[in-house]
Amino acid sequence: MPGFRLAVASALAVVVFLFLKAVVCGATLDSEEAASKLAEQVMAKVGAGDLEGGLLIAKPYFVMPEAEVNVVIEQAKLQLPLLQGRFGKMLGAEFVAERSLGKSLYQVLYLQKFEKHAMRWRFIFYSANGKWMLDAMNFDDKIQLLFGE
Repeated sequence: MPGFRLAVASALAVVVFLFLKAVVCGATLDSEEAASKLAEQVMAKVGAGDLEGGLLIAKPYFVMPEAEVNVVIEQAKLQLPLLQGRFGKMLGAEFVAERSLGKSLYQVLYLQKFEKHAMRWRFIFYSANGKWMLDAMNFDDKIQLLFGE
């Protein structure tokens, strides 16, 4: 199991890296509530087994060039069969928590549930002028970190 998790973590590292830093501003959201709703819509698709559909909902809000977003979506799609092979059938998504830090950062956490394990999904939104941007979105299998957040 540790070797598999390392392989999954390495494969997902590319996806996470591409999600982490912004180079171009995407569409904005008017409030934390709208940001939370976006995360909910993404996870409704992801939890129903439509990873690509969920990422396409988020696509206009990514703060990165469209070509990079397309690469991220394709790489994430390649990881899904690996995850399902190891973790079993997908069972849905579950809201875990939300948290604001100051007036500029807002985080929403979800679980993507499988029969044998769960994936942690983190959405981080940033606001410099009252509008919220999807600054980072990533997922991994480090659910134990949810207890320290």
